Amino acid sequence: MSRTSLRLVFVIAASVLALPLWAQNLRVEYTEGLVELRTASGWKELGPGDMLQHSARIRLDRDSFAELSQGGTKITINRPGAYLISDLLAASKKVAAWQLSSVVGSKIKGAVAGGPKGDTAVMGVRGAKQGEPDKIEWIEAGETEEAVAQGKALMESGRYEEAQKSFQKALEEAYAGEEGTLLYYLAQVYSLQDRTALALRALDRVNIQPEESLYTDMVFLKGRLLLESLAFGDALQLFDRQLKRNPDGDFAQAMLIMSSYSYRGLGQTAQAREALEKALQMNGSSELSQEASQLLQEL
Repeated sequence: MSRTSLRLVFVIAASVLALPLWAQNLRVEYTEGLVELRTASGWKELGPGDMLQHSARIRLDRDSFAELSQGGTKITINRPGAYLISDLLAASKKVAAWQLSSVVGSKIKGAVAGGPKGDTAVMGVRGAKQGEPDKIEWIEAGETEEAVAQGKALMESGRYEEAQKSFQKALEEAYAGEEGTLLYYLAQVYSLQDRTALALRALDRVNIQPEESLYTDMVFLKGRLLLESLAFGDALQLFDRQLKRNPDGDFAQAMLIMSSYSYRGLGQTAQAREALEKALQMNGSSELSQEASQLLQEL
């Protein structure tokens, strides 16, 4: 290749890298079901690796998922309908500014439990440092408890792929009635991998009852993922169901705060304000009241 050709290639590459984020195309990372792109001649099915311009319009069929990426930004869509890519980017940017992973995972969930709940602790491990299970030895426990302990230890150490495989293998061997716990933790590890579509798919299969210890954790995780995937209506329905079941206490206060995010995503500022004012009036957690007050100031 001549020097002129090399210089031209370098200039083109540098120009692409210099493009502002809003001008870069999006890449389709994952699809499930039927996801299509509007073209001049009709609708064309999309798949992983396809690129989308900001002016593109896509549509999802029922029970379909799409995950798109642009640099460090990821967009997950799980509701049927047609979408303009530029609108998805704008909504995703707004939701990212909410920092839901931190707000829900640390502030809201921690306040409801009086502190972080047990799903982030390593249990059932002997002879290994928490977070660094180079060699794992197990105390006597049921096979499901052992699989959960192993997967959680791997998650704590950032070994998400191994944790995922551990939970999947345990699911294949689980007895009836044991799947709910394993599916919840599988969804959790998917969320840590930014594989939101797969996490929501797993949560759709979870059958954990309100009296079970993981129920509130499951609601917080699913609610956050629905908000992050721009499914504001679905998230609001989830929170409303919890409020009808538990209209008082810390958990209800947390659901009102999370409902305010749904209303904000739907562009219903007055309803968001009303939900936060209700949360402030409840005799619940002082930490949650402080969070509601801060969010009110942002409206």
